[in-house]
Amino acid sequence: MTDTPTNSPGGLIALVQEQLGLYEQLEALSVRQHTLVESDDTDALLGVLNERQKLIEHISEVASRMTPFRARWDDHVNQLAESERSDLRKGLDTLAAMMSSIAARDEDDRKRMQDRRDHVKNQISGVKRGGAAVKSYGQSAARGPRFQDREA
Repeated sequence: MTDTPTNSPGGLIALVQEQLGLYEQLEALSVRQHTLVESDDTDALLGVLNERQKLIEHISEVASRMTPFRARWDDHVNQLAESERSDLRKGLDTLAAMMSSIAARDEDDRKRMQDRRDHVKNQISGVKRGGAAVKSYGQSAARGPRFQDREA
């Protein structure tokens, strides 16, 4: 089997480097998303989420190109020089740290948005209850006269 960019050890390092670049962009978008969630800027948040979706699709495409390497991971890693293995390890550790950081920030954002949603839901429920109370204590149906002058 000949070494091609898709199955050579150098190809593995290149893919990890590409993933690092993409995850750095995702990290930046995650920080921006967090700021927008805190400031309650929904319109800008939707734009960031759209950017993230496109980036995640690209990350998925790069991850699919890693499949041939995953099948024979040890063989590919053993073909690397020690310095390349060290660089690969550092790159993978950095990727793992970024993924963890992004996931933690996203979880915090999810909780914050869920709390806001619950708060709005409670406010709406309060308005509905208030409306029902006003309705029940409001004016009753018009009554006819109680006393009438009648000639006997």
